[in-house]
Amino acid sequence: CGRHRGLGGTCLSHAMGTHWNRAPSPGRPGRARGAWASPRAARGFTLVELLVVIAIVGLLIGLLLPAVQAAREAGRRSACGSNLRQLGLALHQFHEYAQHFPPGRGGPAPRIFSPQAYLLPFVEQSSLEGTIDFDQAPTTVVIAGVPYSGARNYPAAIQAVPVLLCPTDPAVGRIVGIEFGGTNYAGNVGSGSLDGGTLVQADGVFFLTSRVRFRDFRDGTSHTIAFSERTLGPGQTIAATPAGLQTASYIHELSNAVPVSDSGCAAPESGGWFHQRGGKWILGNYGNTLYNHYYRPNAETWDCMNLPQQRGLFAARSYHSSGVNALFCDGSLRYVTDSVDRAVWRAAATRAGLEPLPDP
Repeated sequence: CGRHRGLGGTCLSHAMGTHWNRAPSPGRPGRARGAWASPRAARGFTLVELLVVIAIVGLLIGLLLPAVQAAREAGRRSACGSNLRQLGLALHQFHEYAQHFPPGRGGPAPRIFSPQAYLLPFVEQSSLEGTIDFDQAPTTVVIAGVPYSGARNYPAAIQAVPVLLCPTDPAVGRIVGIEFGGTNYAGNVGSGSLDGGTLVQADGVFFLTSRVRFRDFRDGTSHTIAFSERTLGPGQTIAATPAGLQTASYIHELSNAVPVSDSGCAAPESGGWFHQRGGKWILGNYGNTLYNHYYRPNAETWDCMNLPQQRGLFAARSYHSSGVNALFCDGSLRYVTDSVDRAVWRAAATRAGLEPLPDP
């Protein structure tokens, strides 16, 4: 081979127009024949394969997202119910202390505080309750043409109270445009069938200067609802009739010349639209802290009240799926669906109608 001898002692021959790989050296792995002559390029994803992978990932996310959202809502609904249970315990403690439930609307004027305000010491809010002057107006109001200042209780009224809020409501306790702390839980006035849902001598639990006692529940406390849910208003005024899901946000506020009735409430031109539903936990009236059972839960019909907010036709409302949490006067909690029979729902509002709510 002469001068054509290669590394490692291998003879390279060009006479036949062929060549051989050099022999592998000790400690160095060899390559297969022809590996130096025909290397292959690394193969990546094709565009079609990439699109298929993206489609599969998108499909998986689409399948998992509703399940994740449902799990989160289940947790929020559970927390919402836990808050109502705390109100139930507070209600019983208040009764043990005062020998009656708190009024739905305090009195005489201007002491028109809500039941939520009276329950503060029993939901670990004694420090907040200590800042309230119950001899003054809870907020600035006009009652029978007489204005009352709420400046003394303003610092308390603007506080958000976590136990009064449902985490499912996107408003998170405050209505856009107002400073006050809101509430998602409203006290049951009654069936709403008496004199346009009046707050005077109603057939439920909370009404004007009410002092309902355990012995007043001829239906039984386990058959009468104390508190249920309400959605907070949007904080935006509108001139036109709300439609669709906006029934959960606005209250039809009738002019003084229109009586609170089915026909009056059904006519959009009979008044304006109250956009601060549930905006003030401290004030006892229909617009903020009270409701009745005239309509079924989450009814498609909008809620309705007069300008003084002392008469109204209402529904319990929530952002849960097809129902509302309801706290009964014995402290038990039940989830009532939107499809509940209207007569049964009204029966659950009365304290002495002798119409117990059947088990689901």
